Amino acid sequence: MSKHKQDVLLQRRAFCAGSLSLVALGPLAFTGCSEGNVQSGPFDSWRSNFEAGVPARMLAANVSGTAVAIVSKQTSTRYTAAFGFADLQQKRGFTVDTPSHLASVSKLFTASALVQLFERQGLDLHTDVNNFIDFPVRNPAYPNVPITPHQLLTHTSSISDDGYGDYSGAGDPSQGLSSFLSDYLVPGGATYTPDMSFLAAMPGTQWSYCNVAVALAGHVVESVSKQSFSSYVSDNIFVPLGIDNAHWYLREFAPDVLAKPYKFENGALVELPQQGYPDVPAGMLRCSVSNLAKMLHAMLGGETGQRAILSPNAVAAMLRRQIDPAILSYQGLGWTSEEINGRQFVGHSGSDVGALNMVILTEDQSHAVAVLMNVDKTSATDKFRSSITEDLLAGVKLAG
Repeated sequence: MSKHKQDVLLQRRAFCAGSLSLVALGPLAFTGCSEGNVQSGPFDSWRSNFEAGVPARMLAANVSGTAVAIVSKQTSTRYTAAFGFADLQQKRGFTVDTPSHLASVSKLFTASALVQLFERQGLDLHTDVNNFIDFPVRNPAYPNVPITPHQLLTHTSSISDDGYGDYSGAGDPSQGLSSFLSDYLVPGGATYTPDMSFLAAMPGTQWSYCNVAVALAGHVVESVSKQSFSSYVSDNIFVPLGIDNAHWYLREFAPDVLAKPYKFENGALVELPQQGYPDVPAGMLRCSVSNLAKMLHAMLGGETGQRAILSPNAVAAMLRRQIDPAILSYQGLGWTSEEINGRQFVGHSGSDVGALNMVILTEDQSHAVAVLMNVDKTSATDKFRSSITEDLLAGVKLAG
């Protein structure tokens, strides 16, 4: 489930800084760890072995930097750690507080914002999306069938990414969210094509992973709330949870703060530009693993009182199967099905230029684990991500 599933959409341009070898930089550092509330002997042994082994595994898989977390519903963050480099050229270590490109893991924040807003205002996710936005959206093959916010979050809207050309580029997008969406979804728009902007299937009848649909969900948030999508998320999710230095736009970060993206090419890691695209709510969030852990704790229902961003009913609804299993085995509101070495989990992955991430829930939905990496997806890095995820799930069983 990547942010842009087709590599042809991604322009992979190396900076003139050139390439660097991890071997030349010396041993990969273990750069940060927070135990949280875990004090158990078995977990301490697991943690020691895990942390000792990760650097060599990163080197073998050509991974520049990695940050991980174990999150519990019952308590605050159980465990966070980081390894390697956020910036190879400057030898800046990757820490648990280093903002990293979440790619499609961003969709969990977007889904939470929409669910939260609709519940607070007493709105129905199954209502025609045209009741909430400032331009009409209809599948031209089914002009009388409404597309709903619920379908946007469950990838059943019949909106398609097939006509989504090369919108990725270095830096922040030059086109605004509303303009991008109306161009793509409304007849007469600059990038509208009826058989590429939409599927042949009727809304609600077919699952098709869609970045444009989630971007439209973000536009619904700003249309209903009467404020920008990014400011709504900041005011109603980041601030209540104490999440800082997490932003949807690159311009909001200070220099030399972000994890830099890399790809492995010709035997070395090559720095890539920080990418932007106009479908911001679908994948542009940069956030540290420690702050992501705060969000996951809330999404598991662990936050109450003034810090609660989601009601217990909203948490349950987001995690509940939302579409017919004949269409897809599992799809919640934002949450979806992920496969780790042949096993199915509830979670959300993210992949983009120089970013490879995973969030997975335990079967009883009492814990979440997260892996953030500032490197392109390859066979080796994907296997590393899977193995680290499995290790974290093993750690959960020992954390109690």
